[in-house]
Amino acid sequence: MADQAEKLRDLARQVRLSTGRGKAPARARGSHRQGRARVIAVSSGKGGVGKTNLSINLALSLCKAGKKVLLFDADLGLANADVLLGMSSRHNLSHFFQGERSLEEITATGPLGLKVIASGSGISQMADLNGQDRERLLGHLSGIEDHVDMVIVDTGAGISKNVMAFAMAADECLVVTTPEPTARLDAYGLLKVLSQEGYDGTSRLVVNMAENEAEGAEIGGLMETLARRYLKIRLEYLGYVPRDKAVRKAVGIQQPFALSFPDSQAAKAVQGLATRLLEAVPADGNGGIQGFLERLGGMLKGKRGAV
Repeated sequence: MADQAEKLRDLARQVRLSTGRGKAPARARGSHRQGRARVIAVSSGKGGVGKTNLSINLALSLCKAGKKVLLFDADLGLANADVLLGMSSRHNLSHFFQGERSLEEITATGPLGLKVIASGSGISQMADLNGQDRERLLGHLSGIEDHVDMVIVDTGAGISKNVMAFAMAADECLVVTTPEPTARLDAYGLLKVLSQEGYDGTSRLVVNMAENEAEGAEIGGLMETLARRYLKIRLEYLGYVPRDKAVRKAVGIQQPFALSFPDSQAAKAVQGLATRLLEAVPADGNGGIQGFLERLGGMLKGKRGAV
């Protein structure tokens, strides 16, 4: 039986034997309204690719660019964004649903004014909200949206129901992989599920821990072609983050490398990703926080994304 790396090499060989890299038409969700926050889910096909670290440093880089950002730590299995930020979150979304804390009270403020919400067991509770509780949540979040430009949702890794629900609900999904063949194959698997479930948002790819720009671009181009040819979806290669010792050092001192080592190659690369995200025009149909939550609630109930 061929291993995962061989499967990926087979797909790569099929692409290299053919020619052309045309773009598929972008898909829309409806009409775009100004003033709504952009909601971007950051996902990965497997763990260990640096997804949470990238989410945090991307969020801070957007803050550096003058944007007001909310980081939603939606990783049920390993919610540790606050640890990497050097913060201690005592409350999470479950405390809000239980009526113990307001949304403002569970929202912590990190470096550069970054807002952070830890989900905890609150994600599973979202599927069972009654109409009154849902309206209460939407009402609170509508107030937050007036003061937030972008929401970065750090999902779990893999293709579980919860992970795919968050990815499907977001208007934009940023898929993180590394040059490792298994990571690339699992990223392809995540994209395949998005395609099968009819995702109509914007999908982008970041290659983390690449040796250099050429390696990142090669993998990005290959994944774009695979997604277009076999999955019939448009995947945009956003860029790469190089393997950098500064990243490990920053994790060791529980500080984001974008702040502790701002001149590092990794920090500069993530700032470049943030710039390109800001330059990208949001897809038509940006539903903002309310649209994201409405779709998420339905998916967590099992209407879609049950994988």
